[in-house]
Amino acid sequence: GKDDPLHRRLLNVVEEMAIACGLPVPPVYLLNQDGVNAFAAGFTPADTVIGITRGCVELLTRDELQGVVAHEFSHILNGDTRMKMKLMGLLHGITLVSDAGIHIMSLRRRVNRYSSRDRGGAHPATLIIGFLIFMVGTIGLVFADMIKRAVSRQREFLADASAVQFTRNPAGIAGALK
Repeated sequence: GKDDPLHRRLLNVVEEMAIACGLPVPPVYLLNQDGVNAFAAGFTPADTVIGITRGCVELLTRDELQGVVAHEFSHILNGDTRMKMKLMGLLHGITLVSDAGIHIMSLRRRVNRYSSRDRGGAHPATLIIGFLIFMVGTIGLVFADMIKRAVSRQREFLADASAVQFTRNPAGIAGALK
């Protein structure tokens, strides 16, 4: 609860960082996990939330915790949370293309019960078109994923650099990263 000194420290750090960044204080969710991890999610700075694991709060010093929180705030300020949501939407859209190809390949011709000739398989042209759509979607997914990873890596470096800028304390984020 809020009486717990560790939770109080976390909320204080988040409030300080919000003031330092000129952002509204976001809701903070404490995740019941041992590992050291945190994330920010939301479309605009006004609707962003921050999630922090119990491990973060219990294992890190106040300076390290401040570094982690500053890192998440820089994701919010740099518009990374919005960009991530858009990238996820794009990936989902490309997945739908590949799914459409699979759907087309699995279509069956209507079986005429008076004719023994038709065995109800899809027309070869339909199979080819379905396969081509599926391939376009799959190749698109591979490239979109590569782009997402590259962008993500760059945004992480930027957030680490910004965290140092906000806290004026490189040792904080460095200790947390270790």
